[in-house]
Amino acid sequence: MIVDDPAVPAARHLVGPGAFDVLRLPIEAAGGRLDDCRPVDVQFRPGSDVIVQYTAHVSWQGGPSKRETLVASSTFGGAPDGTVVVTADTPSGPVDVGVWRWPFDPVLRGIEHVTSASSVGRLLDLDPDDISVEVVAYRPTQRTVIKVSSALGDVVHAYIKVVAPDAVRSIAQRHAALRSADVPAPLVTATDEALGLLVLEPLVGPTLRNLVKGTPGTWPSCDEFDRIGDGFAATTLDAPAVASKLTDAALHARMLALVAPERRATLEVLAECFESAPVPPSDVTIHGDLHDAQLIVVDGEIRGVLDVDDAGPGAAIDDRAKLIAQLLFRVDAGASDAAAVAVADYAESLRHASAPRFDADLLDLHIAACLVGLATGPFQLQSTGWRDTVATLVDRASQLAMRELSASPHRGLRTTCAV
Repeated sequence: MIVDDPAVPAARHLVGPGAFDVLRLPIEAAGGRLDDCRPVDVQFRPGSDVIVQYTAHVSWQGGPSKRETLVASSTFGGAPDGTVVVTADTPSGPVDVGVWRWPFDPVLRGIEHVTSASSVGRLLDLDPDDISVEVVAYRPTQRTVIKVSSALGDVVHAYIKVVAPDAVRSIAQRHAALRSADVPAPLVTATDEALGLLVLEPLVGPTLRNLVKGTPGTWPSCDEFDRIGDGFAATTLDAPAVASKLTDAALHARMLALVAPERRATLEVLAECFESAPVPPSDVTIHGDLHDAQLIVVDGEIRGVLDVDDAGPGAAIDDRAKLIAQLLFRVDAGASDAAAVAVADYAESLRHASAPRFDADLLDLHIAACLVGLATGPFQLQSTGWRDTVATLVDRASQLAMRELSASPHRGLRTTCAV
């Protein structure tokens, strides 16, 4: 697959077959041999930047081939600072790409200090022989999450989050403010602003995502989500506003139109619909990315809310829409027939039960916007059959957007937005 963006010309090389040669050059210069590589995460913002994470096998100094994580990135202005720069001469001029190996992220400088049991043991005052260290998430230049468990893995001691150093204080303040408003965010037990580290107390219990995979009857009622929403709304944060899902969805639709041109017509129309819709005011604090994997649930009660790093002023309807859209994504992304029916029914029940709190028709439009955002995920992860999944999600988003448009033409959406 080729991603063609004139503003970020390196994108066509990093996502396409040319990626091998881009990565091969710095590996060889450092004394290694690149045996193979495969993209596993693509962050692409048309006109701005692209970051591609690869699983690769590299042999160093003639030794055996070992698995490595490599990352390549290019921006509108060239290669990011702090990376190994590869420059290619093309007919349209030189193209610069920045390359790095895990754990040497150019922004997340603290990673290399928390990837071994010895370094984590010193940080947490634990015997390194008694602990195991596992990387549970890595989003290049944004964040990494490390789980610290007992050597047998039966007890979780802490989670360590690695972020840009200048973000540590504001994230810690968010956690503290939300906990004061009875939002069960994790307790921050220690920070290191120089390295960009936050140590979080673990929350015990399954996530809602775990439960919807096969434990009906333990899922929270709509009242539980209202309770958590009220806790966020009662919190005052000195933080940047969370972008509207409608605004984000227009950008996501146009990005998908580039990588899935067979759906371009529908995506362009959806983008116009989202751009034409009135954006709700950012008048309360919201999570900003509330979905089933962010919620710890025990006996139907929400006991924990994860990843509150980006909480800030926004529209409460976006949190509810993202939650419902994520459940619908589970239905469309390959859940078994029995599980799909149960999850679809649960999503529909939450949608109807949310009517007293949110305008039902407007909620549909925001759910559609979130579905378009989620449709970028299969492409980002380069999942098998990602085009089919994108098509399914875009079709569902179109149906919801059309339902809202038909029900409420007075909202100001252009009559040309029929999808």
